[in-house]
Amino acid sequence: MRLLAIVMIVSLGTSGCVGMAVRAVAQPGKRDFADMLAKADTNNDGVITRAEFTEARAKLFKRMDRNGDGYLSEDDAPRFSLRGKNGKDRIAQAILLTDKDGDGKVSYDEFVNGPSILFDRADTNHDGKIDAVELAAFRAVLAARKAP
Repeated sequence: MRLLAIVMIVSLGTSGCVGMAVRAVAQPGKRDFADMLAKADTNNDGVITRAEFTEARAKLFKRMDRNGDGYLSEDDAPRFSLRGKNGKDRIAQAILLTDKDGDGKVSYDEFVNGPSILFDRADTNHDGKIDAVELAAFRAVLAARKAP
């Protein structure tokens, strides 16, 4: 589920992904997307810029690329701690969502420079920054979606 949640950072909003993303957020003990956004605030000024978000994705890619080949693929699965019978299915689905060139793996460029739909959804005034008010509103939206 961690890979799916991470890939949703990149591609939240792709057809059918919103429901999956909400399920990922609802996992107990897991950070939600708002926490992931907040962690991208590297200068701790209370504002997440698009540049900070992109930098956070770049660092995340490097950690996830377990075999160091410059791609995220099923070979990196153990790093994602996917357990259960659907682990490979989740990886395949995540790759499908972010693999623009259709080669069956996600390149650094596809992951880091791909659509920032999560960022865009949180940046409600579209100024390229997510401030504390926008982040709080985004948290409320996520909480409402995961409520029974």
